[in-house]
Amino acid sequence: MHALLRFIVFTSAAALAGPAPAQNGYPSKPVRIVVGAAPGGPTDLVARLLGDKLSQSMGVPFIVENRGGGGGVIAAETVARAEPDGYTLLMGTVSTHGINPTLYRKLGYDAVKDFTPISLAVTYPLVLAINPATVPVANMTEFLAYVRQHPGKVNRGSAGNGTSMHIAGELFNSLAGTRMTHVPYRGSAPAVAALLAGQVGVDFESIPVVMPHVESGKLRALAVTSAKRFESMPDVPTVAETLPGYEFVGWLGLVAPAGTPQPIVETLSRKIALALRDKEVKARLLAQVMQPVGDTPEEFGRFIRSEIAKLGAVVRESGATVD
Repeated sequence: MHALLRFIVFTSAAALAGPAPAQNGYPSKPVRIVVGAAPGGPTDLVARLLGDKLSQSMGVPFIVENRGGGGGVIAAETVARAEPDGYTLLMGTVSTHGINPTLYRKLGYDAVKDFTPISLAVTYPLVLAINPATVPVANMTEFLAYVRQHPGKVNRGSAGNGTSMHIAGELFNSLAGTRMTHVPYRGSAPAVAALLAGQVGVDFESIPVVMPHVESGKLRALAVTSAKRFESMPDVPTVAETLPGYEFVGWLGLVAPAGTPQPIVETLSRKIALALRDKEVKARLLAQVMQPVGDTPEEFGRFIRSEIAKLGAVVRESGATVD
């Protein structure tokens, strides 16, 4: 009877104390998630969603630290130099761990050697959007014919050199044999403003940024860049339905400094997968046209290496490398 009473008291106290740290003692203090973008954007949104859920499940605050600039380079360099103890993480992106390794001839970090992959969090397509007053086509078949008939005369905007929007367009040029002229801007907002004004006719762009203008009739969404149609936009075809073999997805995933202990990495990976299966989290991500993933460190590591190889070839062919 006394033993049963002690068990009840112990378990009740544990429940009141909240989630306990993992058996390896991690975490025992706040964890920071470094984000290479300003607050309010999609990368920041995902970091904060995951941070909130990890705080609840692991019993310590997960604090988002925004360090924008340089296509994520500043944030990535910060985490690459951090102590590999699991208390500093990076929200890696298709830019920091897919495009930048080839885009920059001199990069202050190695996307593979300087990091330990934890989990791929989300993937997301872009949308091929046009201004129909500037590029007078109704669908992808007409668009492909039009840009092939007007080499070098169709201006294509992007959020900047080396962004996913830039490289998605370069991949299209490579596979389609087209020559759209790239016009980089300083972010998605000015790129879409230029598209609305007719200064450029085409933009491979973030879907949430473009769709209000598509719904108003000012822009036209011709296709999404993923291999399959996105479940929240079933009526918008994929580029690959007209241009076989085309696929481009942006992505976000958590990485830690190289040398972070494997038990910590595995604990974080499991907790992230559970967070991404949460109904509320899934609903919020799908509303932003993001597909939750949540894989293993080994799977994410293979994915990063494949992205560097695939996107590096596109960057080299486009001649977009910078010092």
